[in-house]
Amino acid sequence: MENAMLIAQLTDLHIREGGQPAYRQVDTLACLRAAVNHINGLIPRPDLVVITGDLGDYGTPEEYAVVLPELNRLLPPVQVIPGNHDHRGCLRESLATLTTFDHPHYCHFIRECGAYVLIGLDTSVIGEPHGYLTEETLRWLDDVLKSNTDRPVLLFMHHPPLAVGLHHMDIQKLQNDDQLHEVLLGYKHVKGIVTGHLHRPVFALWHDIPVWVGPSHSHAVTLDLDPRAPSSFSLEPEAIQLLTLTPDSVVSHLSYIHASEGPFPFFDEHHQLIC
Repeated sequence: MENAMLIAQLTDLHIREGGQPAYRQVDTLACLRAAVNHINGLIPRPDLVVITGDLGDYGTPEEYAVVLPELNRLLPPVQVIPGNHDHRGCLRESLATLTTFDHPHYCHFIRECGAYVLIGLDTSVIGEPHGYLTEETLRWLDDVLKSNTDRPVLLFMHHPPLAVGLHHMDIQKLQNDDQLHEVLLGYKHVKGIVTGHLHRPVFALWHDIPVWVGPSHSHAVTLDLDPRAPSSFSLEPEAIQLLTLTPDSVVSHLSYIHASEGPFPFFDEHHQLIC
């Protein structure tokens, strides 16, 4: 696409100290290495990688010491926001050589990307699974949006602002989504919100704003819409989300990390449809 920018989203890494498996089942470090290799091999190469939280599983410096050398292998530049499994102070200090933030306390960022302005919001509440935007954050967001009314904006957060039908995850969503909506009501140039947290791809409209939830590249939250369903995960095909930004569109694709069969041609050497 002409004048397009390509963004790769990584989310929900859940790296443990020493690269230990998560939940005794998931080699999250191997999954991260495969995802980094996948991103580096994409053609065209992404212009930016945005990591939407849960880099660690407990948010310790020891976990980020495992994360950092793997993320340093990424060829595109990187922006990061924390999730509920992170600790913003440890994350800021541990990843200082990898990425930057645009707030002195919260891990917010502002990044120009082609025609767009990308805004990352720190929704984490240290020690709690749900998301929340403080009054200070909401004022900061309002100021940033007010200063960039001439360009389309994409927001990046860890916690989705809406319920999606996975009860044990929905109770952990962004708790004050109504306050976020009040801020966004005044700005029609916000074209969508990109989140993580749910460990599976979800596409939704929230107050007429598109929301793209990226999959985890390691383990998926089980798709069970029974409100009584227990909290569980499944090992589904690993993928990342790719976002193509043009001045008049945002296009989302899932890019599967491990090769499947194909590609196979539709047409033969004589340009005839293969029967």
